[in-house]
Amino acid sequence: MPGTQARKSYFPALDSLRFFASINIVLLHFASSHLLTYAKIDKPILSADIFFLLSGFIYSILFNEPKRIPKLKPFMKERFWRLYPLHIFCTLIIFAITLYRTNLLDNTAYALKSLALHISLLWAFVPKLGHHLNQPSWTLSVFFLCYALTPAFLRFLNWQGKVILWLLFLVLIFCTLYFRDLPNVFRGINFFSGMLLGKLFLSNAIPLPKKAWLNDLLLLLTIILLCIDIPGQPLLYSALLLFLANNKGLVVRILSVGWLRAVGKASFYTYLLHGVAIELLHLYLDKIAQWKYNPFDNLPATVIIMVLLYGSCTVYRAVSPHFWKRGSKTH
Repeated sequence: MPGTQARKSYFPALDSLRFFASINIVLLHFASSHLLTYAKIDKPILSADIFFLLSGFIYSILFNEPKRIPKLKPFMKERFWRLYPLHIFCTLIIFAITLYRTNLLDNTAYALKSLALHISLLWAFVPKLGHHLNQPSWTLSVFFLCYALTPAFLRFLNWQGKVILWLLFLVLIFCTLYFRDLPNVFRGINFFSGMLLGKLFLSNAIPLPKKAWLNDLLLLLTIILLCIDIPGQPLLYSALLLFLANNKGLVVRILSVGWLRAVGKASFYTYLLHGVAIELLHLYLDKIAQWKYNPFDNLPATVIIMVLLYGSCTVYRAVSPHFWKRGSKTH
């Protein structure tokens, strides 16, 4: 496609966006589990949909050229070794805690079926057939489904002009807006919306601010609209990605700080892991404190827990490269 190299294809601020995309969901889950009642959090500013949109956007740019489109088998193998080991760890830990805290083992067949559904990543597609263990892992199931379609969809997009890309993008955005109550498995639509958005971005089909101050202003306006929860989140998420990818302004420079980007790159691991932290804290409150006092329901405790969670996942990402080097070198 003509003009695809006119814009930069590296966006440091998007690494940090991953952190903000995960921590608001993590805090929401802590609050909804009665660990953080003081926080009064009842909805996320950024839902899990932004994970899919962001990933699709990055992949469409990373694999923009036909010669860079990965082959399916090595691509899936590489993604498997990056994400699946932590999923298995979380699932087994929560399974053990669940057996200890509940009477799930009274129905051994149901307990083992629940474990098998989670290990096989099938629970997200048939959630009523088994007990939920590490519930955030549903996103992993949907991601692997999206990954399986990524190479073919990339080749399809390379044959399309701007008009078709715009039409497809608007159709998918309409679907995410209109069919908001579909099961979680359909939220992978945002992944392909993100791929289309990336193609439109690289082909200069979307005009973006040339002035840094204007880019900052539009970024802040988008964030405000997200905070007040007006309808049209997928469109606001798309605008947020584009203004950050524009690489202009003070907000982008702040979000490009090295340590914040490092934490952001590991944030999806935290998203997968935080269910284990919640179960362990509940185990303490059930068996030791017996809910007479919740030492975690205050701001200092929240800060310590978040630092430990995000810090450990950042270290995990840094010291476990052997998981990531298996399969094809797609990055």
